Amino acid sequence: MAVTAHGLALSEDAVFADFTARVELAGAVVAEIGGSIPPGLADSRGVASWTAIDPNRRATTGLPPRYRMVTARAEDLPLPDASVDAVFSSNALQFMDVPAVLAQVRRVLRPGGLLYAHFGPIWSAIDGHQLEYVSYQGRDLVFWRDTLLPPWAHLAYDRAELTALLHTALPADLVHILIGHIFDSGTVNRLFFEDYVAAALGSGLDWLEVSASHHLDYDLALPDFDRTLLREPTPATLSAEWSARRGTPTTLGPRDVRLVLRG
Repeated sequence: MAVTAHGLALSEDAVFADFTARVELAGAVVAEIGGSIPPGLADSRGVASWTAIDPNRRATTGLPPRYRMVTARAEDLPLPDASVDAVFSSNALQFMDVPAVLAQVRRVLRPGGLLYAHFGPIWSAIDGHQLEYVSYQGRDLVFWRDTLLPPWAHLAYDRAELTALLHTALPADLVHILIGHIFDSGTVNRLFFEDYVAAALGSGLDWLEVSASHHLDYDLALPDFDRTLLREPTPATLSAEWSARRGTPTTLGPRDVRLVLRG
């Protein structure tokens, strides 16, 4: 089992390029979990077919003949057994029931077929709240632009502590939205890095690689919080705390992961 942190692509274009360097796409049957790759780009690789599966997207007209969009959950892949040469996924697994998805991937992959997944193990990361899919005053908030929450907010504070801190610098209605997002939202699956590793090892697929990066690719410009309430935990101290809570070693810091498994 190889776990590395080197050479990990971070942009979506680089992720796709890394996938195409590993898989012969000409004539291949490909399933995509998440549907993030533009149809024309997928079709340009000479695939026999490319099926994008996403529960939140609808099929549109004008798609390339070898590309189709299917509105479905990855936990219930609408594909026949042993029908796919490769499964590709970018920035999607953190929203899913990972063991269930991997069971479906194992079912649909042909012998020797490849799963290539790049994702954020969100709950292990410094910005694990993933402020996204949230609106305030008519504008969508996104975590890389709206740095409204302190580092490790989702792991270092309980609900009352974080509420008190946010009230020192943010409007009350925004605090209400942020607290609900962190503690009540089901947007992300709240799995730690080790949970993904365990799911991969238990999937019945052959383990080829997992690579992880801790790189934060934007600046944290926080509001002027009351510093007497603001914590500055380290990944090491939080890892020790959450390892004790979970009763299992828990690594904090991985923010982007490449997972490669073979059927």
